[in-house]
Amino acid sequence: MERDDGKKALVAGGLTGLGAGVGAYLGSRKGGAAAAPPSEAERLDAIIALLQELKATDAAILAALKALVLPGAPGEVSTPWKAKEPELIFQQAIRSAGTFISDKMVDFRNGKRLLFKVESSLDQNVTIQLVGNKADSFNQATDIDGPFPCLTNGNISMGLAWDDWHPYVGVRITAAVAPTVGMLNIWSVLQE
Repeated sequence: MERDDGKKALVAGGLTGLGAGVGAYLGSRKGGAAAAPPSEAERLDAIIALLQELKATDAAILAALKALVLPGAPGEVSTPWKAKEPELIFQQAIRSAGTFISDKMVDFRNGKRLLFKVESSLDQNVTIQLVGNKADSFNQATDIDGPFPCLTNGNISMGLAWDDWHPYVGVRITAAVAPTVGMLNIWSVLQE
């Protein structure tokens, strides 16, 4: 029963505050509809008064909402975005031309953002293509943006746009010319 009283108080407080604000604005218009229109200064004063009333109403609504929270329940819920430690998903001394895939797909089902960091000490350029799939498999994975060139002894970073989300994301590497020295490392960093 107390919760119903709290809801009624919330609605009544909101309506009272809003009504007072509108009343203050209308009351500031001296003489009613037949009077001369208010000056710019009078209109600004009325708007300021209305905003102050709305601010007070917001404070009353927040106080009423906090009163509705169950005893012992937290008043605020925090959901920080925390990045996991970088995970090495590909490390190889490529010595032939061809296509290679990362050692694993990144589980992005609960992720908010995803970054891939590529570091190459290879003596040939490679092409990096992000791929996404509904399953934890490269089989029938589709391209996401790209491809991105990673130059000889270069490094690049790639992230996903919001509309590029896939439950699982991996990397496909293409070497058009066989490197003779160096290593290719790719890390993923997931933020949840």
